[in-house]
Order: sequence, then C-alpha cells, then structure tokens
Amino acid sequence: MDSKNVSEINKHELSNWQMTEVLNSINIGFFSRDLITDKYLSLSEGLPRIYGYDLDAFRNNSKLWYEVIIEEDRHVTEEEMRDLKNGNKSVAEYRISHPDGSIRWLEVKTLPVFEAGTMIRVEGVVYDITKRKQAELQTIREKELSENIINSLPGIFYLFDEDGHYLSWNRNFERITGYTADEIRDLSPLDFIEEEDHCAVREAMLGVFREGQGDVEARLKVKGGLSFMYYFNGQKLVIDGKNCIAGMGIDISERKAAQETLQKNERMLSHILDLIPQAIFWKDANCCFLGGNSIFANLMGVDNVKALIGKNDFDFSTTPEEAMMYQKDDQEVMRSKQPKMHYIETHAQSNGEVFWLDTTKIPLKDQNDEVYGILVVIDDITEKKIREDKQRKINEDLIRKNIELTDFSYIVSHHLRAPICKVLGLASLFDKEDPDTALNGELIEHIAGEVSSLDTVVKDLNTILANQSSAGKLVEIMSLADLIAESKKNLENELNRTQADLTYVFEVETVKTVKSYLYSIFNNLISNALKYKHPDRNPKIHIHAFDAGTGVYITFQDNGIGLDLKKVGNKIFEFYNNFQRGYGSGRGIGLKLVKTQVEAVGGGIEVDSILGEGSCFKIYLPHQ
Repeated sequence: MDSKNVSEINKHELSNWQMTEVLNSINIGFFSRDLITDKYLSLSEGLPRIYGYDLDAFRNNSKLWYEVIIEEDRHVTEEEMRDLKNGNKSVAEYRISHPDGSIRWLEVKTLPVFEAGTMIRVEGVVYDITKRKQAELQTIREKELSENIINSLPGIFYLFDEDGHYLSWNRNFERITGYTADEIRDLSPLDFIEEEDHCAVREAMLGVFREGQGDVEARLKVKGGLSFMYYFNGQKLVIDGKNCIAGMGIDISERKAAQETLQKNERMLSHILDLIPQAIFWKDANCCFLGGNSIFANLMGVDNVKALIGKNDFDFSTTPEEAMMYQKDDQEVMRSKQPKMHYIETHAQSNGEVFWLDTTKIPLKDQNDEVYGILVVIDDITEKKIREDKQRKINEDLIRKNIELTDFSYIVSHHLRAPICKVLGLASLFDKEDPDTALNGELIEHIAGEVSSLDTVVKDLNTILANQSSAGKLVEIMSLADLIAESKKNLENELNRTQADLTYVFEVETVKTVKSYLYSIFNNLISNALKYKHPDRNPKIHIHAFDAGTGVYITFQDNGIGLDLKKVGNKIFEFYNNFQRGYGSGRGIGLKLVKTQVEAVGGGIEVDSILGEGSCFKIYLPHQ
C-alpha cells in the first residue's frame, strides 16, 4: 500500500475519531445495532447521560432501551418499526423512566440499513427533549390559564381591529348577546349598539386610537331586539402592526353593581388582572400560589404578588385549621373537576381583621382533561355585610323593643274592637222587658258567636306572644332526619291524599335550637305547601339543609300556586293575612308564627315566589 493510500486511511480514521469525540461531548446519544445478532456495534458516551445507565448495561441488555419506556408510550415503537421495515427514516418521541426517578422526553431518529432486501442494522441518534417538552406544556397551560381568566371575567371581553373585525371575545359575549361565534365574526362593534348611541361609541373608539384609552356608556343591543345599558372601556393595542382595541363591557343597569365591579386604571387592559375589581389567583395541584392580581395581594396583606408565589395557605392563615380548610376545599374542586360558583366564606388576616368573600373556584385542566391547578375569583363583600349586619342589629333591637306593643295595638284596633262593637250593638237590641222573645234568642246566639271569635283572637295573640322569645326554652341538639320523620308522620294523611312528593337533602345532620319551634316551623311550611298546591299538578316539596359557617340554612321549595311578591311583599308574615282565598279556612297566622319562632332564636326567614310556579322559604338558624 503506497503512502498516499495510508494517508487517506489515516484521514478517514481521524475523521471518524473526531466525529465520535464530538458526539461524546454533547448531550446526544448515537447507536448502531445489529439486528441479526441483536448486539450493539457502537454506542456513544451521550447515551449514559440521557438514559442514566452506563454503556455496559446497554451491551448486556439489548432491550434496555425499550424496557425504560413508559408503558403507555411503547406503542410508538411499533409505528417506528413499521416505518423502518418500509425503508423509511423514523422519528419517534416518547417518555422514559430515568433511574433518578424523573420522567424524561426523548426524540429518536433512526435509519434502517438493508442487505439483499433484509434489514440488518439500524443506526440512530437520541436527543433529550425534556426541556423543550416542558416549555411546550407550560405554553399550553399559560394559554389555557389566559382563556380561563378571560372567561371568568364578570362582563363581556372583546378585542377588535381598526377595521371593526372581532379578533377575540369571551363566552359571556356570546351568552349575553345571543350570537354565535360565526355570526360575531361577520359583525362590527356598532352592530351591537343601539343606533342612538352610535355617535358616542364611534367617538369613544376614535378617542382610544388617538389617546390610548377611553370609556363610554351605551346600550348593548342583543339578539331579539332587547338592549341593556353597559359601561364599555378600551385600550389601544398594536397587534402585527395593526391598531386594535381590547376592553370590557359591564352591565350597569343596576348602578350599584357597576360601582362595585368596575375600577378605572391607567394601564387599562395591558394589565387586565389589575383592572378586575375581584381578587384573582391561581394555585398548582399542591395548593401552592402561582400568581394573582394586586387586589388579591392586598387582601392577603402583602405588598405585591411576588410575595405570594411559591407559598401556600399555611403562610397566610391565622390558624392551621383555617389553612387546612382552604386546602381541603381546593383539593375537592380539583378532584371533582367541577367549578364551585359564588359561595360565601370568611377570611381573617394576621391582624385579626375579618373579610367576607364571595368566592368562585374553577379547576384548571390541560389538553388531556387533567387538572393541574385551580383558579379562584374572590369578590370582597365585607362592606356590604357590615352594612347589612348593622342594619339587621338595628332592626332586631327595634323589633325587640316594639313588637309586643305593635302587635297588641294591631290586634286591639283591627281584631278585638270589631267583635266587641258587635257584642255591644247586639246587647243594645236586647229586650229586657221580655227576655224570652225569639229575637232575644237570636241575639244571644250572635253574641255567643262574636265572643267565640274574640276568644280565638285572644288565643292567637297569646300563641304569638308566647313564641316571641326563646328565653326559658330548652335548646337541644336534634336530628333533622328524625324531625322530618315526625313531620311526615303527623302529615301522613294529607301527604297521601295529595299524592305529594316530599324529598330532602341534609348536608348537616343535626341542628341545635328549640325543638318545639323547629318542629312547628317544619309542620307549618310543609302543611302550607300541601294546602296551597297547584290544582293541575301533584305537590313537590324539597327541603335542603346546609351549613353556612355562622349558622344553618334550611330551604323549603314547592311547586304550588305561588305568590305575587310585588303585590304581597312582606305582608305574608303579618298577623291575620291570608292571601290565598278559596284555599281552606286558614286564619293567616301560620307564617307569622314561623317568622316569630325563627326570630326568637336569632334567625331569619326569606321568601322567593313566582305566581303559578311555586315558592321557596329560606330559614336561617344561627349556631347556638
């Protein structure tokens, strides 16, 4: 062999050596495997760094590369082999279990080598793409989080360009306007505004493009011709070199709600989280804070959101029990994968100040419907609760001081005076000279009837007065299941006669209060639902009891004839008011007695009713 050929061989060997050194120095693995002998012909030093096993482990076990693949990803290797047998280059991605306990993503590019039509060898390169996959997953989650935040906003969100073409909107936009996504794409912003407000809205949009931000009040026109007064705001954005407006619309038909939910902010929608009047934050699956807005930071007593990230409820709750309660509730929402909407809870800061909160919790899911965290929207209703509590205490004090005098005055003026006047009038007609006349007999019968009515009024008054205070009454723990069983037994004949469907859900098993009062309340409300049933359907009565933190709520829902509350109002709880004429001989003291008994133990009663559809009585009993 001449020197020239030797030199060429040396160059070739040097080139191979240099290539091997390059592959060994980077985090890429190279392999060549003989399929006939099932042995590796060559392995690069990058493989141990990727797989976590040394080269001898691969040489001693030619199936090691397959055994470490996550089981649900192994099907990828079958597709890989089909491509190779067809003579094609294969590119596969799958996960492996690393000896350090982690899961890693690999990308494997493989080339087949054939001889006489038979695949005898495969050669490939292995890349660790874990960081890339994690970045992709994070991007997907951030996009989903952004969509969740936008869709959890209290109003409508919109984004449109300077030509009036909608680029994005939230679900509320479709729900409130009644238009589908395809219809919205073909409409312009002014198509949703009443014609009389076009000029003002057009000027406001020009102002946003000119000054960067702006707002306007106008009537939102929805599908079907109705319109509602809305407050719209907007901020100028530049997307792909084109001027756009992003903003929100809030229903201001009730001005008070608008004032509570709307805040103006100089940064407007460029900092959309800080525009929202509700506190917003999100946690990971371990209940650690990942982010939130400045309002939430203020609620937690810290200067900025960064102070929250990585921490959990135990870092901010006044007691471990409170933190465990929050985390248990969050975990339940994530486990159920169902949102929990608008429930009331309290939060105590480290300085002892207590806030009342209207809370909504939404599980955050990835593209595989797996929950990876939770989004929480909190509305601080503390001031409203303080006003309500102050007013309630004032009212309760006035009621305690005046109820006896008021009721007594009412009875005397409206129900005692009438029969007394009749008795006096009848007595004046009595013939004293001839007591045995037929007229005197009739007069005596009428006088007896009026005295009987007078006696009934006095008894009713005594019943109400006797129940106005729980002082001296035995407060005991009673089973709601036993209580409903007693009520069903007492009303068995009426339940059977009306073929009523009585159902109940007791989220709390017991209540501590005056048993006779609660038994009377159950019997009166169930009896009323049966008495005032709708003539065209069998009565359905559903009783629901649940804990509200400070006490227990018990609701009685029926499908009876209902009431026109605009006409009746709170008069249904007044003495001797019977608004359902033609439905039995009730004297109209049942609901008065229920209200008196509930208030006697420090509770309250509310009613919602729709004429022709039914009524719902909501009883609140404080914890004793």
